[in-house]
Amino acid sequence: MASTSSAEGAHQTNPEKVKLVTVLSIDGGGVRGIIPAIILAFLEEKLQELDGPDARIADYFDVVAGTSTGGLLTAMLTAPGKNGRPLFDAKDFAQFYIDHSPKIFPQK
Repeated sequence: MASTSSAEGAHQTNPEKVKLVTVLSIDGGGVRGIIPAIILAFLEEKLQELDGPDARIADYFDVVAGTSTGGLLTAMLTAPGKNGRPLFDAKDFAQFYIDHSPKIFPQK
């Protein structure tokens, strides 16, 4: 069986059969999680301008993952409410960090 390089194999793939998988990965960093929280709020605001007020970041990704504080943001982005839609708005994440980071990330 002859082997083909990945570049050659890519040319042979039918684009109609390729499934695009979107991934959002959020880095860790303790209280610095406020930075991606602000970026996520901005992104969600822009998505809502395009697709309406019910648009949430989780609607646009197949996989959302994070490490440490990124995992906390991931949980907040994807936690389902009673209607199956995301429970939290990204605009509330930065305030969550302001209110709760001293308890979650205590300083020595």
